[in-house]
Amino acid sequence: MFNIKEALKREHSKRTTDLIVNYVANNKNRFKELMDLLLGEDVLMVQRASWPLSYIAKNQPKLLAPYWHKLLDELPRSKHVAFNRSVFRSLSVVTNLPNEIHGRVINECMDTITDINKPTASRVYAMYTMANMVKLYPDLSDELILRVEPFLNHELPSIVAGTRTVLKQIRKIKV
Repeated sequence: MFNIKEALKREHSKRTTDLIVNYVANNKNRFKELMDLLLGEDVLMVQRASWPLSYIAKNQPKLLAPYWHKLLDELPRSKHVAFNRSVFRSLSVVTNLPNEIHGRVINECMDTITDINKPTASRVYAMYTMANMVKLYPDLSDELILRVEPFLNHELPSIVAGTRTVLKQIRKIKV
C-alpha cells in the first residue's frame, strides 16, 4: 500500500509528486492524508507536501473546497515558502473559488503582490489569481493595474513577465 508520508520522506522529486497526485486522484481520504501533512508541524513535510497541491488543484479542484479557509489561515504563518507558493499557484488555477472566500483571497493577493519580502513566485501567482478575480470583479482592475505596473521595471524577469501577462489579461477584460 502506498504511503504519502513515507514517499515524501524518501524523496523530493517530480516523480514523487506525480506518484502522489496519481495516488490521490479524486479520493477525499487520500487527499486528507496529504492535507494533514501540509498543514502539520513538520517543516520538511510541509515543504514536500506543497508540491502536489497545485497539481491536484488543477486536476481535482473540488477536493480543495473544504480546505480553503485552513489554507488561507495558514498563509501568514506558514512554515515554509513552498507552502505559500503552492497555495497561490492553486488559487491561480482554480477558476471557481467559493464566493465566501473571495474577499480573503483578494486581500491576501493584494498584500502579497506588494510585499517585497515575499518570494517572487508567490507574488507572481498572486498576480495571476488577481487577474482571475478581476474577471469576477472588474472594479478591481484599476487598483490591480496601479499595484502591478511598477513591476514592469523590476530587475527579475519572472516578475516582469508575470506583470505583462496580468496586464494583458486585465486590459482584455476592461475593453
